Amino acid sequence: MTLIIRQMALAALGLVFVVGSYFLHVRLDQLQEGVTKIQRFMFLPQAQVLRVASLGYHGVAADFLWIQAIQAMGEKKVTEEAGRWIYRVLDILTTLDPKFVRAYEAGGLALCTLVVLPEESNALLEKGMKHNPDVWQLPFYLGINYYFEFGDDAKAAEYVARAARLPAAPTYLSGLAARLYVSAKAPQNAVELMASLYEQAADGEVRHVLEQRLKEAIVARDLQVLEEAIRRYRDRYSKQPGQLEDLVAQGILNALPRDPFGGQYLYDSSTQVVSSSSVKERMAMKGNRRQR
Repeated sequence: MTLIIRQMALAALGLVFVVGSYFLHVRLDQLQEGVTKIQRFMFLPQAQVLRVASLGYHGVAADFLWIQAIQAMGEKKVTEEAGRWIYRVLDILTTLDPKFVRAYEAGGLALCTLVVLPEESNALLEKGMKHNPDVWQLPFYLGINYYFEFGDDAKAAEYVARAARLPAAPTYLSGLAARLYVSAKAPQNAVELMASLYEQAADGEVRHVLEQRLKEAIVARDLQVLEEAIRRYRDRYSKQPGQLEDLVAQGILNALPRDPFGGQYLYDSSTQVVSSSSVKERMAMKGNRRQR
């Protein structure tokens, strides 16, 4: 009987909290007319306090804060100060509800589009990944941040590749990750990623696409290997090789790589350009990065 009374008391307290939250929200709108929604976040208590105060209704409290965050992000102009308060409220609500994936996604994007706070965006997305490891969008957005905001191709490739390996990830992510690896001067990682995804794929059409991308990644790796060998030849002999075979003849390479598409690797000694007869456009990233 005591247990039943206790449960009823907790339910009543929870109802009081929900109703009280609603009327508090209404009263704040009445009393703070003309005060920006961002300024309201200044009075938010710590997440641990809200967890206790919400009496177990963490989801309700998180939803309430989410509505406030959406309204704040909808302001005509979001200043850096406002952006930091948006980050704070999103951090608090995702502590109340760590599975609130929409908050991580929307916040991660807003903190790099409405305002330039990539460090805060990354922190929110990393927190989301910790609590939602199977959601591919979170590491994908992190990879985008590292590419566009930080100019770090290696980190960008790492996170996009992680996203590409997750369930329900779109197939285009593997190609994007491969391009990032190539831009980061790590084409072997692109080859290994494509080979791994190809082995795991069950769908015939997907396997065909991955096989083509694997071959493109091999070409990108081989071209970088040849360019590095030409550089070493030039450093050793103070001249350009006349043909690719000179790299083998002088012990720079043990053998010339073979084009996986059945074509040939070509070398123009006048321009010092190495290319493939099978792949017309080299694997590379193209995009305007933010100037920091």
